[in-house]
Amino acid sequence: MKKITTYLGIILVALNMRMPIIALPQIMPQIQAATGLSKEFSGLLTSLPLIMFALSSPLFTKLDQKIATSKIILLSFIILSIGSLMRMTLQPTLLLLGTVLIGLGIDGGNVLLPAVIKAKLPDQILLGVSLYTTAMILTSSLGTAFLARLASKFSLVVTMKGLFIFSLLSILGSIFLREKTVKKAESSIKMSLLLKNKLVWLISLFFGLQALLYYSLTTWYGEMLIQFDHFSVNEQATLMTILQLSCLFCALLTPLFAGTKGGKRFLIIVIGLGFGLGVLGVLLHSNNLILGIILALFVGIASGFSFNLAVIFFTQKTKTSAETVAVSGIAQTLGYLLASLGPVAFGRLFMISKSWFSVILLCVLLALLITWCGFQIEKAKNI
Repeated sequence: MKKITTYLGIILVALNMRMPIIALPQIMPQIQAATGLSKEFSGLLTSLPLIMFALSSPLFTKLDQKIATSKIILLSFIILSIGSLMRMTLQPTLLLLGTVLIGLGIDGGNVLLPAVIKAKLPDQILLGVSLYTTAMILTSSLGTAFLARLASKFSLVVTMKGLFIFSLLSILGSIFLREKTVKKAESSIKMSLLLKNKLVWLISLFFGLQALLYYSLTTWYGEMLIQFDHFSVNEQATLMTILQLSCLFCALLTPLFAGTKGGKRFLIIVIGLGFGLGVLGVLLHSNNLILGIILALFVGIASGFSFNLAVIFFTQKTKTSAETVAVSGIAQTLGYLLASLGPVAFGRLFMISKSWFSVILLCVLLALLITWCGFQIEKAKNI
């Protein structure tokens, strides 16, 4: 019964660990129409959560050394729900502040949930990671597919109220996880030693590259498909939904591969090929929906496997839950800093070069780098 409660807690907490970020871009046209927000302000609302992830990860690492992990997670999702409540008002200032609080709340889960999984399910880490990532990706995929339609069918206010009510589920999940999941006696982690550890930086780089590629491609990949392959806006939206859904299946499949001999190496190869071929394929100028689906699957599979594998590295390459929190905090600080800059940098590179070819070339180079990084981590011993 205790394990079932833990499983349910992980699922409910994870439901809101990507959805509030994915939600806003889907209903941004309605928000702009209702509030008169500029495109610049709207872009800031989209980038703010990622900036908060980068800024607040060290904070959660330090808090975890003084307060029980489960209490911090509960507080994080209370903060997230307050942020969601503020966004319901649709007032620009409260939209901004609410988005900051949502980013802060989600990052508490980002940094600490892997440690909770390691502590509460030491013999079922891969299952715990799979529950976490599957729930997170499922809700974000559904949000991508249906939120704009819900806002059109009902109203923007009703949709925002629904997102607030949905956020309360993660508070319930945090309560299910309450317990001293991480003993503070084992929390005397020397950050200076971790920061000198090569494997810590390799894990951080791997997480950073997957975050950079995922958030940059979910921002610009649709534009590439429209320009090179002449897909319609509706076809492009369908392909991006397929990309998100393929991440979901990867969350289910990762434990099957990661738990077998040579399985992680196979995943690393698939990640490199998926990102590389997925972006190179748009240069075929095919205007073929079947090929477009295959390319979207390549990118989605690479994104899904890389995120899941990064979380597995957090848990399997560390010795204690406190060490997991510390490494997770370092990796996510770097990762989300790159992710927040990535879409802007990709867009700037396009403006300078007047072509997506330079962006595609950069993606291929990043695909090669994340592959190399993954192999280096896999062959290394624990931190």
